[in-house]
Amino acid sequence: MSAEKTLDILDLFSLETRELSVARIAELLDQPQSSVYRHLRTLKEKGYIVESNTGTYRLGYRFLALAKIVRADNTLSSIVLPVMRHLTKETGETSILTIVSELNVVCLETIASPQPIKVSAEQGQLLPLHAGASSKPFLAFMPEKTVDELAKRGDLRQFTEHTITDVQLLKAELAQIRKQGYAVSDSEVDEGVYAIGAPIRDSEDRIAGVLSIAGPRDRFLNKEVGSLVQHVLTAVEEAQKYL
Repeated sequence: MSAEKTLDILDLFSLETRELSVARIAELLDQPQSSVYRHLRTLKEKGYIVESNTGTYRLGYRFLALAKIVRADNTLSSIVLPVMRHLTKETGETSILTIVSELNVVCLETIASPQPIKVSAEQGQLLPLHAGASSKPFLAFMPEKTVDELAKRGDLRQFTEHTITDVQLLKAELAQIRKQGYAVSDSEVDEGVYAIGAPIRDSEDRIAGVLSIAGPRDRFLNKEVGSLVQHVLTAVEEAQKYL
């Protein structure tokens, strides 16, 4: 059996074309139906193809097992770093990838801005959960009682005059983040630092991390903020393709 012809059959399937008949496959590949049937029979025996009650074929569950192997070999950093490099190139600002561990936010990766004046972020640096665009998207999608727990523990620390520490105001801010799908911060943790961040979701719709850009406030506001937001959202969409 020709491996190339077998792969040609598998390439015909997509989200839009999830089931195909032998006749349709033969037509699309300009191959005899007898030849197509032989390829499908072998794929079916190996679990790569499943035959329906109506005689059409769809992809089999063997691909789920293979997908798990691929995902296991692709850590979040290895997937997102190329996206971060492109994001920094496009925006000229520092890109930051953060993850959450319980109620702590950790800086996992950074790509520094090429600009003379830049925002510094270090791998392993701990960030507040309630302040900053690299953290607030995590809190926005946690149970609402988490904000109350942070307040009770005294963790709603005031970093600058712009840090939101009032429980009700913070909950309103988080609701806005959920609605629009991204967070913006203006001097919330460090005076004069502006940032935009959005959550990265995996294949099970869980938040795997937050991708953000940060830079001097004056430089950000001299640019089109809406365009910067779109750059971040586009980068997130690109990263999510591989999670």
